[in-house]
Formats: sequence, C-alpha cells, structure tokens
Amino acid sequence: MSEETEYLKKASAFSCPSCGSKLKYSAEHKKIACAYCGYTESVNPANDQVIEQRLDKVLESTAEVIIENFDKKVFDCESCGAKFMVEADKVNINCGFCGSTNVNLEGYEHRYIQPQGIIPFQISRHDAEQRFNKWIRQGIFHPNKLKSLAALENLHGIYLPFWTFDVHTESDWSGEAGTYYYETRRVRINGRMQTQRVRHIRWHRRSGHLKHFFDDVLVVASGGLDQRHMNRVLPFLLDEVVNFDQRLMVGWEAEIYNINVDEGAQRADNVVDYKLRSMCSSQLGGDEQRNLHIQSHKYGQTFKHIILPVWICSYKYNNEIYHFTINGQTGKVYGKKPTSYWKIAGMILLFVLFIASLYFLKESGVFQ
Repeated sequence: MSEETEYLKKASAFSCPSCGSKLKYSAEHKKIACAYCGYTESVNPANDQVIEQRLDKVLESTAEVIIENFDKKVFDCESCGAKFMVEADKVNINCGFCGSTNVNLEGYEHRYIQPQGIIPFQISRHDAEQRFNKWIRQGIFHPNKLKSLAALENLHGIYLPFWTFDVHTESDWSGEAGTYYYETRRVRINGRMQTQRVRHIRWHRRSGHLKHFFDDVLVVASGGLDQRHMNRVLPFLLDEVVNFDQRLMVGWEAEIYNINVDEGAQRADNVVDYKLRSMCSSQLGGDEQRNLHIQSHKYGQTFKHIILPVWICSYKYNNEIYHFTINGQTGKVYGKKPTSYWKIAGMILLFVLFIASLYFLKESGVFQ
C-alpha cells in the first residue's frame, strides 16, 4: 500500500458514517458531530495510552536525532479534491478553494515525540465571547467606552502543546530560624521618660529531610505563548486527559511543539527547585530565616506529551491591540485592558479633597 493510499485511508476516519460528510468536534455539544445530518459520536473517555515515559531514555535516544528541515508536500483537500502545496509540518490546513478545514495527519509525524493525550475543548466560541463580554465590563479604572465593546478580532480556538513531568525528590536542608522576642525598657524622649517595646531575634540552627513526589509539572511547549502568560489561566484538570485522537482537532487550530523535551525538562526542574525551596523554608519555620542551604536528589523522572485547549483572541481599542486568553477547558480568563488615567486622576483628587476637608473641619473645631 502506497503512502498516499495509507493517508487517504486515515483521512476516511473523519467521514460521517451516515452521510459521508466531514465530522468535526463540537465544543458546544462536547461530541464529534456532523453538521449536515445530525450524527453525533461521544468522545472516547479511554486514557490507557496516556502513560509516563522515562525521561532518561528519551533524552538518550533524541541526543543523536537531527530534527529534519520541514519542506513542502502536496495535500489533497478532503472536501473538494483540490491539490495544493503546504508546509509538511502544518497540522491544520484551510483550503483556499472551498474554505474547508483539513487535518494533516502527517503533521505530527515530523516531530520525534508524538502526543499521547488531549483534552477536548469544553468552552465553545459562544461561551468564549460571553466570558470576554463579562470580563471587559469589570473594573473601575478602565474607559467607560470599553464596556460597549462587543466585537472580537482574531478569536482562535487552538490546541497548544504541553509537557508534563513527574519526579521523585529527597532533600536535606539546614538553616537558621529566627524567632521574635520583645523587651520593655524606659527611655527618655523629648525630656520625658517613656516606655518603649524593643524587638529582638533569637536564632536557632535547624536541619531536616524532605521527601516529595511532584506529579504533572506542566510546561508549555508553545512558541507563541510563554509560561508566565499560561500560568494566569491554569490549572487544567489533567485527570480529564483522554487518548490523543486527531478527530478532536478537525475544525480547530493546532500548534506543534517548539520547546523540545530536554528544554522542557530543564524548565520543569527550575519549577521543582523553586517549590522545594519554599517547602524546605516552611519546614525551617521561624519569623525570619537566614543561610538556608538545600541539597536535593531527583530520580525516577518521567514525562508525557499532551495537547490542551486554549482560546486566544485580541481586541482593538483606540487603535491599540490588547490580548485576551481563556482556558478552553475551565473557562478561566486572563487579559489586559487599557487604563483610564482620567479616572485615576479623579480618584486621587477626590481623596485629596477628602483629607483636606477632614483637616479643615479639625482646625475649625468641629472635631475635637
């Protein structure tokens, strides 16, 4: 069987068994559906293929792998039969002849590590627009005209690549914990003897051992959104990850990972180190701390490659573009809004007038 015949065989899995039209995943109905005859198919909840892989093994095997240079390939539109050139690694393809959206099944095959799991979109476009309209009306230091803004530009439902990492850790820590104690003494201030409470610190040397397992440290592998931005819309409910199924991506945009597993592992390692320091600091205790030293041993590192849903959009205000992101599973929102400096100035002026009024009333003898 030729590669082209095999590809067409895979593509037929996207056809409706009732009428032959293309199936698409519907976030509104939470099912794979046909828009023409009404056929629906529930998402398979199985997650038996979403298994941990040993990190050391994959790093050894990828050390000698040279990522290929992506090239063009001929793509056959499933809807109208048109043939056109596309980037070989492009996952979602829009046909310029009939306007249909196609999934390039070979797109993920141009990366060494294949996705194991996916969370289908739970937030539909309509839901995303409603959440935007609610969010845009919140806050008092934003322009009033902003509340009437209803149109969204470039609203995209996109599947983004992520790594998850698991690691066992054992840490020996030592440091000094300082506890406050107070002494009362009599001092002369402006010619008068007064009682003064003075704070001191009593330092104690402490040490301990911390054993902890980090489960599913999530690292974004996207080239378009950084980790700090994504952290604003976390968490994802990772227990709802199901086996990767290309049919869930038909009609949606998707990105192939740009952060390789080794770089992702380093970023996860930094997150783990930060959390370990916080946990050891908590064990050390005290009102203040100094000279906290930690020696950690990490072992049993594993990882998974999963695809997660995100709504990314932008809106324009006074010719400026502002970005807005929604967690496509939970609906959590993060974005930036323009600030009304007139409102801020007005609030400051009111505060100053209030303080001045209090001072005037006090000087007038109203307040004794």
